[in-house]
Amino acid sequence: MVFHVKNAHTHKKILTKMMISLLIISTLLFFLVQVSPVSAQDEAASLTGTIYDGGVDIDDDGIYDSLDIGVEVNVTTAGTFKINVSGLYDSSSNTIAVSNQNSTTLDAGIQVVYVSLNGTSIYTSGLNPVTVSSIALYDESDHSLDSLSDISLSGEYYYFNFGLLPASLTGTIYDEGVDTDGDGYFDYLNLGVEVNVTTAATYTVDAGGVYDAAINYVSGSVVNSTYLDVGIHVVYVAINGTEIYAETVSPTTIASIYLYDESNKTLSDLNDITLPTTYIYDEFQRPNIEIEFVEVEREIILDQVGSIYVTNAYRITNIGFWISTIELGFPEGAYDFEVRDEMGTLATSTENNVMTVTLRAVIDTNETETLYLNYRIPRSNHISQQNGIDYNLHFTFYEQFNSTIGKLTVSITLPKGAKFQSSTPLETMSCTFSDVTPSDDLNFEVNYKYNVFWGSFYPTIWMGILAVAASAVTFFWKAPKPSASPRIQIPPKDLKSFVDSYEEKTRIRSELEFLEERLRKGKIPRRRFKVRKKMLDGRLSTVSRNLSSLRETIRAAGSKYANMMRQIEVAETNLEGAERDLQRVETRYRHGEISKGAYGKLLEEYNHRIEEAEATIDGVLLRLRE
Repeated sequence: MVFHVKNAHTHKKILTKMMISLLIISTLLFFLVQVSPVSAQDEAASLTGTIYDGGVDIDDDGIYDSLDIGVEVNVTTAGTFKINVSGLYDSSSNTIAVSNQNSTTLDAGIQVVYVSLNGTSIYTSGLNPVTVSSIALYDESDHSLDSLSDISLSGEYYYFNFGLLPASLTGTIYDEGVDTDGDGYFDYLNLGVEVNVTTAATYTVDAGGVYDAAINYVSGSVVNSTYLDVGIHVVYVAINGTEIYAETVSPTTIASIYLYDESNKTLSDLNDITLPTTYIYDEFQRPNIEIEFVEVEREIILDQVGSIYVTNAYRITNIGFWISTIELGFPEGAYDFEVRDEMGTLATSTENNVMTVTLRAVIDTNETETLYLNYRIPRSNHISQQNGIDYNLHFTFYEQFNSTIGKLTVSITLPKGAKFQSSTPLETMSCTFSDVTPSDDLNFEVNYKYNVFWGSFYPTIWMGILAVAASAVTFFWKAPKPSASPRIQIPPKDLKSFVDSYEEKTRIRSELEFLEERLRKGKIPRRRFKVRKKMLDGRLSTVSRNLSSLRETIRAAGSKYANMMRQIEVAETNLEGAERDLQRVETRYRHGEISKGAYGKLLEEYNHRIEEAEATIDGVLLRLRE
């Protein structure tokens, strides 16, 4: 009996412990249940990273009322979620303060939730949205589940898409050729641009040039800023008729028209607008060519042998329309011309004592250039002699300048041994004048004494020196020498002509390369490129013909010169081959046919070949010059 009671007591204790344990487990489960929704809900949904966007025009008035952002959500456990879209950026990372959110119940799967951003807020910012600042995903307890930042918009939007523009282009234009001076040529092409104004203010219309059927441009833009009241207005902009004529472009199309507000923000634009009227470039005004001679320096040099050498430096400023050629006068009988600029020799043509110089590059309005013109003139036309030793030099400015010369400097160098006597109107052998006008008398005379003995004195001294030198060589060079084989003597002027012509050829090729580079970069109108290239090609053809004739003359002078010509020909062949290979490899690289590493190695190899060929040619030219 005692044993039975003891066993019952033991079971009672075990039961009590079990009850306590169950109570503890229940309590723990209760707390876990309270905590578990957060953890479970964290994995209930996430953002896929994909968004959609579009402007929404609710009332079909042509203005977006909102910018809707569609956010793609991957839902693993159905529930209520909230999407918050905050802020927009423009291309310069300026912030557009606009935000909104959307709370909705989503089933499991990929869902798209749309959030509308207020269009008025975008419009008043004056900024064009390109990026969403941030997107956040929350559960129904506002616990953050996922987020994105700096998400690019797929569409292109302008702030004025979201509000009523203060003004816009209607798309209607008018045109008219205007002859202001009644000479039968259009001084301007007037373009009338129709503008619809809803808010009175000052607006700017900018027309960006015209082109013809062959896409030859008259570049540059013309603008007109004016105050406009509410309503439909026509704003006129005028394109210079001289530009149209000079470019020989018969305009058919306006390249672009822009409308700006007072802060220079673009409100509206049109592109490639056909002109209502047909025009021929020949209907427009001819250019006004006007050159100002800022400074002219002339030196007249009389040497011992009786020739007269004249050097001229013309510093000119173009105060008229752009020019590609200039005319300079020279005296009757002048010969042995040299015309150049700071970079080298220039192409010329002459007629009736007037030389037309083709400039290396166009001189635009208000630009300055310096040209050098040198030549020789016959002694008999300008120097008279009396009593065997009295001489008179008479000269004039024959250019017939049409404008004032700002500064004119004239200097005279007499032959060695001559003695200056007097001059009219010059008081010295060098004199400077200011503001010389076409009506000024530019004739002058110089009287000097000169004994012909001095004309032969210096050559005699040099002959004596040469004779002494020859005697010394003969004295120290006693060993008999084999007789030299006969060879043809080459006039030094032929060697000089060859070197000068070859250097001219090199300069022309460099100019052609530079011209093509400017065309590729859009820095020169195609029409001007064609004109300039045609001129350079003509010069290159002429120089090449001269070189071919001189090359044969020099080759016939003996094996030494024949070998030099052969070296140049081989180097030219190598140079042309390397340049072709270089162009070919650049094309292949642009098309992705070779790797960057292979391209770099080939580029280095071909440039090295070009440098070697050019060095060979330069070396031969240097020996010929010596």
